[in-house]
Amino acid sequence: MKYVSNNYNKLLKYMTLLSRFITVFGLLAFTYSVQAQQPLSGDYQACIACHGDKAQGNAALSAPALAGMEDWYITRQLNNFKNGIRGAHPKDTFGAQMKIISTTLNVAQINNLASELSKLKTVSSKQEAKGNANSGKKYYLSNCAACHGGKAQGNRQLNAPALNALEAYYMKRQLQNFTAGVRGSHAEDKYGKQMAMMAKTLPNAEASDDVIAFILTL
Repeated sequence: MKYVSNNYNKLLKYMTLLSRFITVFGLLAFTYSVQAQQPLSGDYQACIACHGDKAQGNAALSAPALAGMEDWYITRQLNNFKNGIRGAHPKDTFGAQMKIISTTLNVAQINNLASELSKLKTVSSKQEAKGNANSGKKYYLSNCAACHGGKAQGNRQLNAPALNALEAYYMKRQLQNFTAGVRGSHAEDKYGKQMAMMAKTLPNAEASDDVIAFILTL
């Protein structure tokens, strides 16, 4: 009887320790889960209304996903908006909105936002391609791949961002803006000028749709 009692006490002690371990592990897992769902600091609060609580973007508002975007590219674009290099054209409605928001951010906030957003997992969404991907492949490889890479993965050394996670509606609007001079016409927008020049090598809107269709396959 004493043997059974000792074993029972040991089992009870073991179960108590196991219960405590499970509780602690559960709390840690919950804490990690909350942090994973809310990884963005207060600097992002001004962006949520358009870009979403997880920086997933919003097609209805023509706001692109920011999650996983390169920190150096986010920094450059926010500074361009802030300094009037981008978003100042009268026809750039969405750019004007970003220009207003960016003026509320200081250098430290911009750098913090860029760092946080770049560390988020890239958001993938189902998108329908309106163009012909096979035709777009030819245009992309001859006009875009030299800077943005064969898989649209981007190239930091050439200051060319990744395109393979961008939404079709956003890419189309930017190509239209570059072609029309709405973006890339400012004297200080060196890389925007390069893109404006390349966008104009596409013969028509159909070709732009084809290029976007191909990028969506990557």
